[in-house]
Amino acid sequence: MALPKISSQEQRKIEVLINKWKGKLTWASLVERAELELGIRVTRQTLCTYAGISHAYKDKKNQLRGVPSSMPEKGTVASASLAQQVENLKAEIVVFERKNNEQLRLIERILSNAREIPNLDLRTLIKKRPEEMNNG
Repeated sequence: MALPKISSQEQRKIEVLINKWKGKLTWASLVERAELELGIRVTRQTLCTYAGISHAYKDKKNQLRGVPSSMPEKGTVASASLAQQVENLKAEIVVFERKNNEQLRLIERILSNAREIPNLDLRTLIKKRPEEMNNG
């Protein structure tokens, strides 16, 4: 039975997981950790089909190649928790920046294509929707 596709939010969580990965990274270990930490049951084949996940995986593999995993520094539980939170936030920022850039390129492509349509006023494409006007 085929596993269901994963949502964009789950994709983002998996990309964050990859970006903060320490130690040896394999597709099998990623699938296992996605299920353990995120509760997302998915196969390696499914993960490979998502460009963002595949790109993050390849980038992290290149980053980890030849770099030994570091031992955690000694410190208090509170500082370790804060360090983990900072690590999570940094990984999220990387994912959000990549997604933001992809979305901006898509918008630019849409507007460029729309400019080629005769008699199309681009202002009609970007005007506020009625449901937006009620919200402020």
